Amino acid sequence: MRLHSMMKDGYQRSRLPLVVVLLVLLSCILSCSPVKEMSGGTPAAKSTVSLIVKMNQGDYWGTVRMGAEAAAKEFNVNLNVSAPADEKDVQGQIQLVNEAVSAGTDALVLAANDYKGLAEASERAAGQRIPVITIDSEVNSPKVLSFIGINNYEAGKKAGSKLVEQVSVTSRIAVLNFGAGAKNADEREQGLLDELARYPQVEVVSREYCYSDLKLCRELTKKLLTEKHADGIVALHAIASIGVADEVSAMGLAGKVQVVTFDNTPEDIEFLQEGVIQATIIQNPFSMGYLGVKYAVEAIQGKKIPKFVDTGTKVIDQENMFWSDNQKLLFPFVK
Repeated sequence: MRLHSMMKDGYQRSRLPLVVVLLVLLSCILSCSPVKEMSGGTPAAKSTVSLIVKMNQGDYWGTVRMGAEAAAKEFNVNLNVSAPADEKDVQGQIQLVNEAVSAGTDALVLAANDYKGLAEASERAAGQRIPVITIDSEVNSPKVLSFIGINNYEAGKKAGSKLVEQVSVTSRIAVLNFGAGAKNADEREQGLLDELARYPQVEVVSREYCYSDLKLCRELTKKLLTEKHADGIVALHAIASIGVADEVSAMGLAGKVQVVTFDNTPEDIEFLQEGVIQATIIQNPFSMGYLGVKYAVEAIQGKKIPKFVDTGTKVIDQENMFWSDNQKLLFPFVK
């Protein structure tokens, strides 16, 4: 009995250091946990990035949103997406920016409807230490940290050069754009006109603006073909591209009127295959959305981000549209 009692007492004493060790280890695990906490011990909320684009419809802006959503998932942030119903609604877009700022967004990614019109709202956001990044089109403010998009002037030159390849040097050319005020629209048009000016016998017979109104784009195309007798048309954005191709096809002028467009909507690709469109200048809206959110997250973290990121353009025609590299661009994804 005495031996058994001594063994029992010894076993109990030997357990004490093990218990202490386990408690110390548990304390270390809890204290060294990577869970981010706010004061009071509650987990910190995820950062919020607000993406505000030009309008709430269209394949182009849907692709921008897909890219932004992919980045938001990858970098573990909340994403709020909003847009006015129409890209002409500059005041509506300004209101959306102000609402995002009032709601306490951590960063703003903006595709501005007006280069000057969105400047004040952008600077108000920046004044509250909210990083502002522009995609697709710029804002007239030094407070904007970065622009992610294409060199629109060079893209316009590419469109002009490709159209001249398709028409005779004495052709009548018409231009359909989305409206004055957006810097990317103005630069794209200027690049086109400068390229066409290299060919003195090529006449620019009209420049029209249809914003993102498909019906108006079609009506203006019909006017350009029947009243201005255009031999070639350059459509400088996605909706204009669809409107021009629709009307050229409906009037039975496919292949007779040379058409160069912008962007790679499903309609554009189909019209290109059918020969209604001779070439299209494609962008990468998926990457614009993705990189907009990616750099917004880095700006929130205090990292330095590039002032300009060129997402690039490429001329796609019937000859090269089925090349494997171009298929990846026509059906975009992040590299």
